[in-house]
Amino acid sequence: FSQAYGGWAERARATEGHPLYTARCSHMDVEQGAVKRKHRGRLYALSAEGEWEDTGTGFVSIVGSSDARRLVFHEEEVGTLLHDRPVFDSSVYELKGEGERQTIIVWEDAETRKDWALSFEDPDGTAEIWEAICGDAAAEEKRVLPLPTLANLGELCRLLMCVPPSLRETLAAECMSTKFLNGLRDTFHTAEDVCSEEALAALWQITKAIFLLSNPRLTERYLKQDVYEDILGMLEHDVGLPSSKRIRHREVLKGQVRFKSVLTFEDAEALDRIHLNYRLQYLKDIALPRLLDDAAFVSLTQMIHMNLSAILDYLQKSDRLLEQLFVQIGQKDQQGLQFLQDVCRLAKQIAPSERQALHEKLVAHRMFALLVPFFGEAATSAEAPICVELLLLSAQNDPSHLRRFLSSEGSSDGRALLSALISTVHQGNDQGVQGQVAELLKLVMDVTLLEPRERDQCLDAFYDRGVLDELSVALRSDSKHIGNQCSLFGQQLSCELLAFAVMHHGFRARVYVMRHGVVQHALRLLSAPQRFLQLAPVRLLQAAIGSKDEAYHKYLVKSGFFAPLFRAFEQSVRPPALGGNLLVSAVLQVLEFIRIENIKILVDHICRRHEGILQEYAPKYRTLQLFRLKHQQNLEYEAFPPERHAAGAPVESSSRGSGASRSGRMRSPGREDSDDDEAYFDLPEDDELEDMRLARRPAETRNGATSTTPPDKLASNDAGAGENGVVAAAAGGALGLGLGSLLGSYADDDDKEVGSAGDRGPSCASTADAKAHDAADSQEGVRVSTGVAAEATVASRSAPSSPPSPSAVVAAAACPTSPSHLPDSGVVEAEGGGIGQRGSRSPEPLVEPGIADCGVAAEKAMNHAPKRLKTSSAALEATPA
Repeated sequence: FSQAYGGWAERARATEGHPLYTARCSHMDVEQGAVKRKHRGRLYALSAEGEWEDTGTGFVSIVGSSDARRLVFHEEEVGTLLHDRPVFDSSVYELKGEGERQTIIVWEDAETRKDWALSFEDPDGTAEIWEAICGDAAAEEKRVLPLPTLANLGELCRLLMCVPPSLRETLAAECMSTKFLNGLRDTFHTAEDVCSEEALAALWQITKAIFLLSNPRLTERYLKQDVYEDILGMLEHDVGLPSSKRIRHREVLKGQVRFKSVLTFEDAEALDRIHLNYRLQYLKDIALPRLLDDAAFVSLTQMIHMNLSAILDYLQKSDRLLEQLFVQIGQKDQQGLQFLQDVCRLAKQIAPSERQALHEKLVAHRMFALLVPFFGEAATSAEAPICVELLLLSAQNDPSHLRRFLSSEGSSDGRALLSALISTVHQGNDQGVQGQVAELLKLVMDVTLLEPRERDQCLDAFYDRGVLDELSVALRSDSKHIGNQCSLFGQQLSCELLAFAVMHHGFRARVYVMRHGVVQHALRLLSAPQRFLQLAPVRLLQAAIGSKDEAYHKYLVKSGFFAPLFRAFEQSVRPPALGGNLLVSAVLQVLEFIRIENIKILVDHICRRHEGILQEYAPKYRTLQLFRLKHQQNLEYEAFPPERHAAGAPVESSSRGSGASRSGRMRSPGREDSDDDEAYFDLPEDDELEDMRLARRPAETRNGATSTTPPDKLASNDAGAGENGVVAAAAGGALGLGLGSLLGSYADDDDKEVGSAGDRGPSCASTADAKAHDAADSQEGVRVSTGVAAEATVASRSAPSSPPSPSAVVAAAACPTSPSHLPDSGVVEAEGGGIGQRGSRSPEPLVEPGIADCGVAAEKAMNHAPKRLKTSSAALEATPA
């Protein structure tokens, strides 16, 4: 800097107020304007109140040499000298800033005791002035890396290959210094001149390590216009590749890559940023793709996105450039169209808000109307694919602009563009472009998020102005599916677009499909030899079924559209069935959806009309098995509705008619009947049996009167009870809880009531004799016969000491827990007392009269139990229940 500005300082002092226009660094290969911009800044002074005051904006320079160096600041417009003070010791100055952008130099004037600050516009200019202020001696004392020479390349390579995180910023600042960069370039030129492979390999390692420091400022500095050729030349000597496979980066960037200036950029900074962004992409994708670590890759990607955002923001805010661009596009300039294509592609990488602002600016310049002439007569011109991509990118960002343009009632350009797009779907010669147009039309046809007025306007354009007629014309043709792949692919896309309309357009699509027979025309494609074309009508059919619209379902059943579907399914399944798996899977998917959603009208129609196919292939495909099962379940549901048959349908069996009618339970068809299950449900409650027994007694018996049964009938009654002893015992077991609760306390004076209890026995036994046969058929009383022993024990406390009747003997013998089988009668009485003391509940359901009468017979038998079974009340109270 002393050599650069020393002579100018003398001339400036001789001619006071002369501006700085001719200063130039002898060691920097930059233009004069660039140097001035780098050293441009604003000077601040700290006031007595502690606030920074703006002194002015201008250019900074360091003049003089050795100890006579001075810091000079000139105003930028007229060149007025605003500051001229000597350069103090380097410890007085302090470099500040935010993060890596340190562009402020603060110091205190030792003589005037006043604080000053310089805020620079360019970080590189700040670094140069800071280096000039600190001086060579101070910089050399703090330097970690030696300046590059042929002798110390090995040491420099070692220091840069293993950098601790704490030294990354320090080493990046040293590598960014002018002396280091110039020394590195000079060493590279010398190594190339002497053809030193070892030195060139070391320089490749050093340059790679510099980029792996992942410092954005350092990377940007090494790719600038003045040094990028030498830096990429160092990267040509990749030691990991043989010499024959190494890329000559300088030849590629200078010879093969050409910059086409479509628009006139007046801002040199924006143009430099465009060139820098290309070099960053080249470095990331070509020069160092296999050597970048994650940090370096992320750093380069972020730099590319930031530069891209700045470039597109400049373009979006420059109305002059946009007007120039669309004027060229209106003149059918292909380069202008490609430039717009690149702009829309790159806009996908910027922030959504910036991308939205850019697309709105393009729409405001009538981009859609200017693209219509490029489609030509049959949309086969070279520019048509570019126009399709532009429309697709705009629709992906915000489809409302294009939808409004296409559906506008008074827009002839919009209708012409829509017809051109549909023609591209049918007659295009590129399947990729056809797919893009189909995706574009789906975005435009999606009206689910629109307001009712906008939705009706869009649907009117498609249904009332013949757009869908143009779309479905390919399905109505009488061709035998013979044509090129693009035309067949157009038919498939037509089916997909119609299926999309069915799913999203509601009744408008339903009316159109039914009125014009769209499904019928589409199903003709099932006979095509192309497998991909056979799947197209299946998608349309699935869309109609998936809409869950009953009108669609009835229409499909009435028209019999499943018949060609199952014919194609059967042809695909039968041998050799080459390539038919896709169609089989699609048909099974449709049937699975119908089964899961249980669309009953379709389930019934398919199972009735196509039962043969389902039954034939059900063992092979589980979906068909489940489909038939769903049909059977629906039939059962209709025959026996749950609100009328809570437990299912009745069992159809002639051999068990009496049992079924007696139980009153309905069983579902196909379920195995079980005697044990029926017997379990037929068992009455104990309290119910007791109340039924009391209800069936004669009135005079319930009032306490003695029975008038003749004595000669007693023997016959006892005999009948003996013959049905097992039944009586079983039924009596069910009465255990009820009898126990009725007997109440067990006092010793209960023997006085034995006579009345004995008189009731024969009368009740006669009723049991009449009902014994029905009770024996039921067989359910056997399960509760255990209660007979307990009831007999309880009753024995009040029975007279007379010989037991035959019925009592038979009942005791039939009971597995009768007193004769137990070791101690006291324990038996305790168990019976415990059972009898349980609380009884109020009976609600009805029971069969035969069981109740048998219970009365059991009570009579228990009243004649032997006296020896009686125990004292004290023993009963002492025994646990």
